Amino acid sequence: MQYHEVCGNIHIHTIHSDGTGRVADVARAAQQASLDFAIITDHNAYHPEQAGWYGRTLILVGEELHDPARPHANHLLALGAGRDLAPVEGTLQQRIDAVRATGGLAFLAHPIDRSGSYADEPEIHWVDRDVNGFHGLELWNYMSEFKSHVRSRLTALLFAHWPILAMRGPYPETLQLWDSLLEREMIYAIAGSDAHAKSYAMGPIRRTVFSYGHLLRAANTHLLLQEPWSRSLAHDEALVYEALAHGRGFIGYDQLAPTQGTQLLAEDGTNDYTFGETVHTPGQIWFRVQIPARGSIRLLQNGAPVAVSRGRSLAYKVDTPGVYRLEVYRRYMGRQRGWIFGNPIRIVRNENCAG
Repeated sequence: MQYHEVCGNIHIHTIHSDGTGRVADVARAAQQASLDFAIITDHNAYHPEQAGWYGRTLILVGEELHDPARPHANHLLALGAGRDLAPVEGTLQQRIDAVRATGGLAFLAHPIDRSGSYADEPEIHWVDRDVNGFHGLELWNYMSEFKSHVRSRLTALLFAHWPILAMRGPYPETLQLWDSLLEREMIYAIAGSDAHAKSYAMGPIRRTVFSYGHLLRAANTHLLLQEPWSRSLAHDEALVYEALAHGRGFIGYDQLAPTQGTQLLAEDGTNDYTFGETVHTPGQIWFRVQIPARGSIRLLQNGAPVAVSRGRSLAYKVDTPGVYRLEVYRRYMGRQRGWIFGNPIRIVRNENCAG
């Protein structure tokens, strides 16, 4: 199938919760960043009337759910639910079940969260691990990673003016968590900007550390749609959520370098498979990777690297079932930084299927 790649930003807050901008401000920043879509997820607040096409960008509205009695634990992104789920009381599992009951998608927000000693921000972890039925997790929460690096007055000043110096990619522990979840079932990853566009003060200095304009150019989620946009809200919203439901996409740190055009294909001699798909095969599979610029490419099987390449491509033949995923790093200012993280392709041995 010929897919249509779109680039979007997920997990954005507005004045409807604890963000500083209106939806129109987010839409303007998204258009200036040349994003195809953006998803608003205010805290326990749902305003679907704000969804629609704003110029070239499709704005969708979800919700970030949490228990008001436990505000610093178990945040859940509800995408495509179609109604306000904030009134749902109870456990994280009950919130997940409520999202699923609507036909929506439940993604765990910042499952591992850190705050640097100078950041003075709460850590909001995924605490209740004995849950099921969620669709995926926020592999890379941009604001969560940033605040973890703010350990002193000096780093706060430096990174506030040059944030790209701080950013390195998803926490290794979050990548390990993802791999452990993938041992059980296909769990899909997204990036979250966690945009609030707040201003912070240090003595007489006040600065909006991460404007919407900055965050919407940073860690994005690229999706492969089954059809091109129609400019109909209902049709195009369904395309986005269908791609998210099947994990057909990848995370791209587009501020480091554009990631559009990244490809991960599994070829069995008859068909090609891509991000999020499962291959049933009795034989060998060729994995082929193409990226838009030079990087350090890693193909992992069940969390362990099995092939590494430096450049813009990788080809690797496998005959072992498992879960394969893609990571790419690029060097910037003397440090390797996370650039591309692809949703997995699962290889299942099936001796009865045709070769």
